[in-house]
Amino acid sequence: MKAVIIGGGIIGASCAWRLASEGVEVVVLERGRLGQEASWAAAGLIGPQGEAEEPGPFFDLCMAGKESFDASVERLAKESGVDPEYDHQGMLYVAFTEHECDELAGRARWQRAGGGKVEELSTAEALKIAPALSPKIIYALYLPTNWRTENRKLTQAYVAAAANKGAEFREGVRIESIATKNGRATGVNTHGGETLAGDVVINAAGAWASELRGLEADKIRFFPIRGQILCFDTRPGAIEPSLFSTRGILVPRRDGRLLAGSIFEDAGFNKTLTLGGMSHILKAACELVPTLSELPFREAWTGLRPAADDLLPVIGASPSVSNVFYACGHFRSGILLSSLTGELIADLVKGRAPKIDLAPFTPARFQKGVVKAPIKTKSVV
Repeated sequence: MKAVIIGGGIIGASCAWRLASEGVEVVVLERGRLGQEASWAAAGLIGPQGEAEEPGPFFDLCMAGKESFDASVERLAKESGVDPEYDHQGMLYVAFTEHECDELAGRARWQRAGGGKVEELSTAEALKIAPALSPKIIYALYLPTNWRTENRKLTQAYVAAAANKGAEFREGVRIESIATKNGRATGVNTHGGETLAGDVVINAAGAWASELRGLEADKIRFFPIRGQILCFDTRPGAIEPSLFSTRGILVPRRDGRLLAGSIFEDAGFNKTLTLGGMSHILKAACELVPTLSELPFREAWTGLRPAADDLLPVIGASPSVSNVFYACGHFRSGILLSSLTGELIADLVKGRAPKIDLAPFTPARFQKGVVKAPIKTKSVV
């Protein structure tokens, strides 16, 4: 069996690793550079309790994503030779107002009911875990099993592990359409006029997943949501847990870098850094850690999160072309769900029943053209 994977980001690379590990011939086609889009721009959180905003299938998927990641990361590091820097310092989600306090207390209740570990802390208790936090916080949730990885190294690990299992990666290859015959995919057609044969095709093209001709009958729209991140230098270990508020996040790295983010902007494929976006992030970051204003600025970047209309992942078989599978629309959870998505796609390609119910994430849910209204993106421009 040969699988053609469209997209060489973290999702495509994870699918390649899982399939190549099972003896499938795999070729991954990336329009630009491997892992240089959303996978490169992320903060690297493996934090299901920070991703989901309510109980339900998506929270369950995120929890399963964490479980899959924990079960595979040691093997991934060994097979790739790349340390993805999986750090276990946990996450603090803090409140500055009574309204935020009530929201977080509600979050604690439904997350405990869903199997998440949550500790409710006073200001003094939170400052013991993160002394740099603002003393103006009035309440915090500590999520001890919500961890983080170095997403750039993690993506490289998936690529290297897949390549070591025989997967082929090709950069600079843009796909024009799915090649079909009698309602089944026979491969893909490139913009250069080349046709590459495959027994299955996996669409992991991120924000560009809607550009493939031949899947129009699936009625799925994918689009980018821009994020911006600022990076500062501090000493390693100065801040140990990842820090969340309703307005921003701070994510430390082992080498002392401190990432501040992020916002959600409907800006198309425009990857420009904006003064408004950076000001918004900086204000939220300094609210979390007032001494941040004294740190040296290192760099800033943008990324395009890949979203579907209901902001939920799209995982499963195309309703119009049976041997095409989607692994798209992960929005802000691609790092967290990378291992699980690769596992699920391998199950589907191999004809096995996935270990979780994929009905809420099936591509067929868009057939009637009715989806949950998306949240409003937070535009500051």
